[in-house]
Amino acid sequence: MMVLTMNQTQAPVSESMAHIPEEGDFNLIELWLRFDIPRLIAGAMAGAFAGVIMAIAAGLFALVGGHEFLYPVKVAALPIMGNVATNYGMHLPAIALGFVVHEVICIVLGMVYAQLTQTNKLLPLLGAGFMWGTFSWVFIQNLFARSFLAVRTEELPSGVAFFVLLIFGFSLSSVRLFDRMLCGRTR
Repeated sequence: MMVLTMNQTQAPVSESMAHIPEEGDFNLIELWLRFDIPRLIAGAMAGAFAGVIMAIAAGLFALVGGHEFLYPVKVAALPIMGNVATNYGMHLPAIALGFVVHEVICIVLGMVYAQLTQTNKLLPLLGAGFMWGTFSWVFIQNLFARSFLAVRTEELPSGVAFFVLLIFGFSLSSVRLFDRMLCGRTR
């Protein structure tokens, strides 16, 4: 027979076995709900940077695939301009609109990435970048973008898009540089 003992300074043994915080234990929801404007700005800057890196990588893949270098930027203008956006040549309205749409999406994703990571340690940022690139490939490339008929008719290769979006995700780890530039702090 087991007897619970309790003195006036201790809680009962059954209650004292409740959650004991360990090293590295933290509340994710509390972290994610913290509104840190400099971190969001750093995320926007990292998103814009990662968007440019992604556009360059996609342009190189497009050249290998027989398209022009700016073809991936023009693809972002397809939902608004229709099939005329990907006409061959320097179609400046399509290039400008495509770049703006592409960068706005990348900036928003960079801000969400920065809000959810809340660290400047490289390995966790790269891990989150892998997850973010994979998330972008599944939900943005394969579900959202294909909901537009003009994008779907282009038959963009999903395998190449996966590598391009992984480059985007890994490039988002630049948030650590922008956060340190803005605030000079280490997280």
